[in-house]
Amino acid sequence: MRTLTLSLLTVLFVTAAPPALRARVRAQNQPSSPGALPCELTAEDYAVYSAILDDLGTPEDPEEEWRRSPDFILADRTTVDTFSDYDPTWGFRSNSKQAPSSQTVADFKARLKKSCAIRPLFKAKISPHLVSNDEISKLFEQKGDGWKGFYQRYPKSSGTWNLSSVGYSNDGLEALVFVRHGCGGKCGTGHLVLLAKEHGTWVVKNRTMLWIS
Repeated sequence: MRTLTLSLLTVLFVTAAPPALRARVRAQNQPSSPGALPCELTAEDYAVYSAILDDLGTPEDPEEEWRRSPDFILADRTTVDTFSDYDPTWGFRSNSKQAPSSQTVADFKARLKKSCAIRPLFKAKISPHLVSNDEISKLFEQKGDGWKGFYQRYPKSSGTWNLSSVGYSNDGLEALVFVRHGCGGKCGTGHLVLLAKEHGTWVVKNRTMLWIS
């Protein structure tokens, strides 16, 4: 495994992601990639993220429970991807079949071209511990089990989390976010989360699992 040149996004999922995703993560999902343009997140983006964080412990399917942990490790840049070959089935392992509009999906894919710095501006019940790609990568550069080193460094964490930039509908009342969780060599998931703005507050309406390891 070529850990010396891997970014956080690559490191976490070279072992956790299905084979089809590994090459894509290496090639496209590094924040330092020339195709990853800089951007600035807005207050609305942080409101969406906060709603997702508050919803982590309440999935419809118990098997997908994202357990809270005292140390919530979150990558300090948004993940970059193309999602060109993803065709999610909304309603999979969910009681809802509500899906994002074509406008929201288009905006979501467009925003994934940019890697945005994430700052501690959340208004959620949990406070993410933001870490840099370099900081985590160093743990996986060491000989032996990288995840063992990770949990020695962050013993109260449940792994590492990544958020994408937020895609919005034209009226700004719908949002779509990709959430990645890495927790071990064969432990990880990727979800799309759909939200709606109701009475001025963002609410998680549905989420679908794209992959699990």
